[in-house]
Amino acid sequence: MKKRFLIPAAGVLLAIGIIVFITQNPPKPPEVPQSTSDQLVLNTSTDPTLVFQKALWRRPAGDDKILHAERREWSEKGKDVREWQWFLAVQPSPGLSEWLQTNPFSLSPSTEPPKYKEAAPKPDWFPSDLAGFEILKAPQSRLVLIFSAKKNLLYAMDSGAGFAPPTPKLTN
Repeated sequence: MKKRFLIPAAGVLLAIGIIVFITQNPPKPPEVPQSTSDQLVLNTSTDPTLVFQKALWRRPAGDDKILHAERREWSEKGKDVREWQWFLAVQPSPGLSEWLQTNPFSLSPSTEPPKYKEAAPKPDWFPSDLAGFEILKAPQSRLVLIFSAKKNLLYAMDSGAGFAPPTPKLTN
C-alpha cells in the first residue's frame, strides 16, 4: 500500500519542482562597468603577420601578399582589452583562396555595405566603392570579407568586445 502512494507523491513533487524552476526569474549576468571613451587607451598594431593571424586564425603563407593591416585595441590602463577592431587587405594565395571557399567562418552573401564603428573610422586604404566586389558577412558577428576575383583582392574587417591581452603583449 505504501508503494501506491510513493509514485503519485514523487510525481507531485517532480511537478512542483518543475513549476518552481520554470517560474523563477533567470539570474541576470553580472554587469560589466562601462568606462567612458576618455578613460580608454588605444593601441594600434600594423604588424601584417600579427594582424593576419588574429584576423583569420592562421598564419599567412609565403605567397599571401598582405598589402595593409591594422588592429585597434581599446583598453583601460593596465587592464585587458575592452574593444577591438581590425582591417586587412590581402592578395590571397591560391591556398588561402581555396581555404576561404570552404567557408570556415560560415559567412553569407550580402548586398549591404559594411558597418563601421562610429568612434573609429575605417582606414583610408579600405575601399569605399564596393562595385565589383563580393561581400560576405557573418550572421552572428561583425566579420565581413570583401573579395574581388577580378583583382584578386581580399579586404576583411571585424570588431567586437575584448577578450585578448593588449597589443603590446601579443606574441606569435
